[in-house]
Amino acid sequence: AGEVDVWRGRRVAQATRTLTFEGAGFVDRHVVYVAAKATTGDIDRLVAEAAARFDPETTEAERAEADGGRHLTIELGDVGYADPLTGTLRGTVDIHGTLDLADALDLERTVAHVARQLVDLGCDQDHDVRRSIALGEIARRCDGVATLEYDADQPPTQPPTPARTRREVVLFVHLDQAAITGVTTGFGPGIDACTGTTGIDLARLDTPGAPRGAVTVEQVQAWCASPDTTVTIKPIIDLNQHDAVNGYTPPDRIADHVKARWPRCVFPYCTRSSRTADLDHCTRHGENGPPGQTSTRNLYPLCRRHHRMKTHRELRTGRRWTYRPTHPDNGEPPNALIWTSPTGLRYLVDRDGTQLWPPTTT
Repeated sequence: AGEVDVWRGRRVAQATRTLTFEGAGFVDRHVVYVAAKATTGDIDRLVAEAAARFDPETTEAERAEADGGRHLTIELGDVGYADPLTGTLRGTVDIHGTLDLADALDLERTVAHVARQLVDLGCDQDHDVRRSIALGEIARRCDGVATLEYDADQPPTQPPTPARTRREVVLFVHLDQAAITGVTTGFGPGIDACTGTTGIDLARLDTPGAPRGAVTVEQVQAWCASPDTTVTIKPIIDLNQHDAVNGYTPPDRIADHVKARWPRCVFPYCTRSSRTADLDHCTRHGENGPPGQTSTRNLYPLCRRHHRMKTHRELRTGRRWTYRPTHPDNGEPPNALIWTSPTGLRYLVDRDGTQLWPPTTT
């Protein structure tokens, strides 16, 4: 207890070398209890958040520089030859570029959707080839830059085109007392609760398929400002309150509460986002059971694979994975789950990750 592998300590030290003294202290306070199980990605995201909080000027300058480096290059001048002696063209072209994150997510969603449609239409090429074909299909179905009309009051000069696909931005707003009243001046928002001074405002990106981490509010504002964006603001969720219904399927308010409390699948070592996960009843829902079985205290997010592993028995052992909430009165950590595997191994899962339970002693 209280010890970490040397390589893990060195990794944290190297990652924080460019931070200010206060920023390094911020990382230290957050990683001290989970250093033995924090992944490299966890540390990198924490360091990036510390840099944004304690050195906002540099963070904004780096973001502006990154925005200026966006590009898209289609190498038409470098087609290449399958046979240089006969001059036979290879027939393919390389494409590379750097996009805004929101634009990249929109493109990925559209390409993946068309690639799936190609399968339904009988295309038997492999996945990568279908994605390349999908990009061409998307290009041929776009009328060009003339379709970029955003003025709804302008009379149409040509037949109406199909409705444009709209980007959806869902904002889950979380406020604490410091964000409302201010920490040092009491004059309202704009005071960073971690630094105690006026600092950069941060949001957390939790889009399935995208890297998790903190982004600036300015980035979110730019994404929401697009005329093709539909913005949905979810109500503020108080994770300290309890909510329950009698039906089997949870309403949105309970589902959002559970997924905000548990941002990842709660199966041991799983890192899949809870936004696309199933909601599992820890204590099985019974038709004739007591009221309030579907509640924020009895629902936990499990990705589809691990939901099936919890539901069905193993063929080899005849047993299932099981889990239960911890009991602090019995000396177990609060706000955590204890999983038991079909072979009897036990794991403790909390918001910081997974560890064997009970912890090994040296």
